[in-house]
Amino acid sequence: MENLLTITRAENGTMKLNFQPELISDAIEEALRHLDPNAAKRQIVTDLRDDLLLVKMDSALIVQVLINLINNAVKYTPDDAKITIGAKAKENTALVWVEDEGQGVPEGTEDKVFEMFYTDARHSADSRRGIGLGLALCRSIIQAHGGEIWMMNARPHGAKVSFTLPVAEVKDYEQ
Repeated sequence: MENLLTITRAENGTMKLNFQPELISDAIEEALRHLDPNAAKRQIVTDLRDDLLLVKMDSALIVQVLINLINNAVKYTPDDAKITIGAKAKENTALVWVEDEGQGVPEGTEDKVFEMFYTDARHSADSRRGIGLGLALCRSIIQAHGGEIWMMNARPHGAKVSFTLPVAEVKDYEQ
């Protein structure tokens, strides 16, 4: 119910965001502390290409996005498979991604997965199936931050969800 309310607030512009310049690596580290217990059966690695990537974000909401994306990867990835969480600077944005070695998504459904109540009819690695709000919530939060989110199939197999966030300007207070 809370996810549905958050999506509604984001889409109608009533979501209260607490934007602060934060390191994306801190948000990733926080998300990794709150994963589904099944995550321990997967090989989770980080690929942080920029040490001090400062992003303008509501960190609690971005941590929630990361938790949803990583737990989704855990859900659809077999035991002992690798899940990569990465981030790098790209022009005036931070590009963040979660890539797994699962079965990927059926061709042509890469955009549908972000629609409310859409679920993949195929069974996940652990036979659990959600109600289709997690990725819709992620899309709403990322769009409220002025970013974009998308999914593509990874090669040779798996799925990769990527999103962008605006980088924070570093103010130079020295004179």
